[in-house]
Amino acid sequence: MFRDMNGQVARGRAFIPVIQGRTLGGSTVINSAIVWRVPDDVLAEWAALGLGDALPATELHRHWDAIEKDLDVASTPPEAWGGFNRLMHEAALKLGVRGEPTRRYAKDCGGTARCLTGCPSGAKRSMLTTYLPDAEAKGALIVTGAEARRVVLKDGRAVAVEGRLAGREGRFVAAARRAVVVAASAIQTPQLLARSGVVSAHLGEHFMGHPGTPISGLFDGPGSLWRGATQGYDVTHRRRDGRVKIETIGLPPEVVFARLPGAGARWKARMAEAARTAVFAVQTRAWAEGSVREGAFGANIHYDLTKRDMMQIRRGLRFAAELLFAAGAREVWPGVHGLPERLLPGQEARLEYGPDDPACYSWILSHLFGTARMAAHRGHGVVGTDFAVHGVSNLVVADSSVFPTNLGVNPQHAIMAVARLCAERLAERRNGGA
Repeated sequence: MFRDMNGQVARGRAFIPVIQGRTLGGSTVINSAIVWRVPDDVLAEWAALGLGDALPATELHRHWDAIEKDLDVASTPPEAWGGFNRLMHEAALKLGVRGEPTRRYAKDCGGTARCLTGCPSGAKRSMLTTYLPDAEAKGALIVTGAEARRVVLKDGRAVAVEGRLAGREGRFVAAARRAVVVAASAIQTPQLLARSGVVSAHLGEHFMGHPGTPISGLFDGPGSLWRGATQGYDVTHRRRDGRVKIETIGLPPEVVFARLPGAGARWKARMAEAARTAVFAVQTRAWAEGSVREGAFGANIHYDLTKRDMMQIRRGLRFAAELLFAAGAREVWPGVHGLPERLLPGQEARLEYGPDDPACYSWILSHLFGTARMAAHRGHGVVGTDFAVHGVSNLVVADSSVFPTNLGVNPQHAIMAVARLCAERLAERRNGGA
């Protein structure tokens, strides 16, 4: 269900796992169904880059309205919070900081804390259970296990897609009458375009994302980690000034055990306490930009966090520790090499002055953008304001690789609205005889 069986990594001063879905329905099947419209301050950045007409706020909000109606978007209800989401709510109230239940694509969530391996109750409104079946019912042909390898270009137009069938002998060619739409993500899209002969100094560059690192708190109360919406509450108090968002994260036992502090008997003792922990994740809107190229064994992703990013992360970890202690944690487990295995109340400042080497931290990189960014002029990006690759009128890109800046919030909602906008414009071109 995950790209490279969850073994895909970005290489730099630290090896950072890069999380992507690789299943029918994509990452919507294995994410937490979190809904965030692109914030106004980010839309203003896009407009300042000359993309106000290409990605107009009014049109995007119109599409978000439609998506939210289709997919039963609502704030996570208290009955689905479970213990760990409630702890963050209580901490936000106690500290007087801005926090709210996470808005999600879900209906009748049972709070099983299993979003990351596919919803066992079918409550999550992923593409697997919504738009894909709808499209198939309207005549779309969905082919799984077919890997697109190259878009065939002729006289400045895309005329076909060539690929191979996974696990079977043979290749396929799909002819294109009007257009080829590429929606392969910020990792696979630049590789596919490069194999197809697209040339741009910006192709595969400006790779951006949200590196995140967890921190755990140990509580005296009964077990709280295994029940509740996987990510049902977040604190956004420092989203703009600190470029961090603090999220709850419900993890299955095997993942929690893997990062418990200690070794041997000490680690075994921590396992017995794991059900009394809560995990908060620090997600940062990083300044870093990396690159994506095709390598001999899959994507060659290079990504290095900047000094500013590390400062933000350390401050974010301190803030997350303050939240855990405000919620009643008796100790916090940083999981940072060079810091103590546990911190007690009053010691959270040590996190802000921890190591600045990214290799000392436990990372996950998700929410990926920018490797075929949109720009009005060919010299500034890969894709034009009409969503078509510069120089190829009917090769269209409709995924997060076109995003010109880092969002700072979960991108599923943004990707879907941009894809709908792109599809609508393609339909208008078709109806106009283009």
